[in-house]
Amino acid sequence: ELLPVGMFVALDYVWDKAKEDRTKEKAIFIDEAWELIGDDDTSNPNNAKALAGEWVQEIFKIIRGYGGSAVFATQDLNDFFALDDGKYGKGIINNCKTKIVLNLEDEEAQRVQSILHLSEAEVMEITHFERGNGLISTNNNNITVEFRCSDLEKSLITTDRRELRELVEQKK
Repeated sequence: ELLPVGMFVALDYVWDKAKEDRTKEKAIFIDEAWELIGDDDTSNPNNAKALAGEWVQEIFKIIRGYGGSAVFATQDLNDFFALDDGKYGKGIINNCKTKIVLNLEDEEAQRVQSILHLSEAEVMEITHFERGNGLISTNNNNITVEFRCSDLEKSLITTDRRELRELVEQKK
């Protein structure tokens, strides 16, 4: 229950640091962002998640003015659009110059289609992407890409248990 509060406090600190010097390049990464704006608690008129949603949306609107960029990551778009009927999720996406879309379920792909104005063929691709494939959307241009990494990069980011066991064995 305290995770969103902790994320909010950490993001507030990072945002303050990002605003200190406009001459330095910087980036703010928010992983599992739905934790901040992921559900709609209508029983609370002063919903903290709605306040966080407004605040994160504001960051995305003005960060370029501070010489920065923001990256928002989530695995479930339905959570991302749950708060206030998707108001904050749509606002954040609309303020992102570049969007990277990986494999999605049909329902999520339909939602992305309406927001990013994708063709039926692009939606079909998104629902059938293999690991490592994605769609990059920028300036209303969409291109399908294959992401490749070196062996070192793969060893640093893998979450595959079999690969992790092999890495542990190699280190022994």
